[in-house]
Amino acid sequence: MKIKKYRELIIFIILIPIFLFAAFFVSSRMENQLPAYSVINKSSLGSSVFYEAMKKLNMPVERTLKPVEEQDYNSIQIVVPGGKFDVNSSYIKSWVNKGGVLVRLSAGNIHVVDYGVSPDIRGNVTVYKYGKGSVITSDATYITNKELTENTSNAYALFSELSSFNNRKIYFNETNLFQSNVRASLWDYIPIWGRFIIFQFVLSLSAFFYYKGKRFGKPIALYEEVERNENEYLLSASALYRQAKSYDLIAESYYKNLLRQTKCSEENLIDYWEREELPSLNKAKQVNEFMNNSKTEKKPKEYIQVITTIEQLNRILKKRRDSYWKTLKKI
Repeated sequence: MKIKKYRELIIFIILIPIFLFAAFFVSSRMENQLPAYSVINKSSLGSSVFYEAMKKLNMPVERTLKPVEEQDYNSIQIVVPGGKFDVNSSYIKSWVNKGGVLVRLSAGNIHVVDYGVSPDIRGNVTVYKYGKGSVITSDATYITNKELTENTSNAYALFSELSSFNNRKIYFNETNLFQSNVRASLWDYIPIWGRFIIFQFVLSLSAFFYYKGKRFGKPIALYEEVERNENEYLLSASALYRQAKSYDLIAESYYKNLLRQTKCSEENLIDYWEREELPSLNKAKQVNEFMNNSKTEKKPKEYIQVITTIEQLNRILKKRRDSYWKTLKKI
């Protein structure tokens, strides 16, 4: 009993790291599926560390999916690369002109800002004054989680620029990252553990029906076996011969059938009839003589007569078999 417990403990100790690794792998894959530069992406390409640091420093920062042009003019909107966002659109220019502050970050710090004003370059941060508002540009790489593990000075420069706006509300506007023409389905809102449970349920249900399915299916119809007429195939062949007017073949088929029933050859058919003391011995002789006489040409009428005679002899044999059978039943 102790050996069994030790074995279970060892298996448990081995499995725990495997499950932890699997959980870490799944969570990592899920994070990597999120857009780069997003504040909810905790992978190396995300900006979650910069976002959380600003919150810890009591900066009025939030994440939003509401378009920039619909935001309050007294707010700061940070827009990272990805999706469709035109910094030079008339809607954005109008919003900035009325007092909004737009922070546009791009990969490689490459920007095309067409506002007709001269920029104020402050190191890695560039500021465009436009109407009552401003457009600030910088490199999106500076605030990624990977970059912050190596260099924080560039991110701090951007942080200082944001701090100079007298506690304006700061929004990481990720509308462009999550815009899609495809409407999200109910499946998209189910968490990973919920999907796992659904998969398990579907697999269990499939296994159940696979096992039970052997008892299902169409019922197999059972038909009662119908006893065949002993001369059914003979009559079928004869019908074909009759259509071809091959009376000789019909007579031969009937004669061979008579020999099979008596288990005799052509030579000893008459001996069998005499030995068994069967009636209509003369008719049996006539049939035997007719069928074994190949020298004279026979007419169709003669074949029909001999076929009728063979049928009479068959009925005699059948009658005798039936009488034997009744006698055996009584014994």
